Amino acid sequence: MMSSLPGITNVAALPRGENPDGFAVRLRSLPPRRVFYRRVLRPFEGDRVPRAAARLVGWARERGLAGGQWLGYQWEEPEIVPLHRCRYDVGLEVPSTAVASDGVGEIRFAKMVVAELDIVGPIELEMRALDWLYGTWLPASGFVPDHQPVFESWIGEPFAHGTEHFTLRLQLPVVKGRRARRAR
Repeated sequence: MMSSLPGITNVAALPRGENPDGFAVRLRSLPPRRVFYRRVLRPFEGDRVPRAAARLVGWARERGLAGGQWLGYQWEEPEIVPLHRCRYDVGLEVPSTAVASDGVGEIRFAKMVVAELDIVGPIELEMRALDWLYGTWLPASGFVPDHQPVFESWIGEPFAHGTEHFTLRLQLPVVKGRRARRAR
């Protein structure tokens, strides 16, 4: 799926219907989420995303918020949108009493149903999972993607194991049939 991204060269598309990695989707209902984030423009250049994550982690630690659910999500599909126009947010779910400051933005996501699967391994495994999720699971599921980004729901803080190994849950927002809604 995404083998043309910088630094990701050995991702082979899976033949449709095959699942050699044993990906298993769970459908989960998520409540509304209030997220503080740092936006990364041109996220495929250098270490922009890990640097933004480190800044947000530091900011959150200073305010006692770092124990919340960490998220990563991209607004554009890099296979369609030029890489220099892509945006990626490093985010943290926060309680209603938290206050954003110092260049930290806020977004609210409505309740949603997600098709979720676990990823423990290199970025190539995440790319294969996305390829399988969209190319094999989704067409046979009876669901369509909701108009939301796909979430990387980190287990622990983002990049806790560096940039070579990830422990996270992919969360693809879905709806039954053809209806979808947009993020606010």
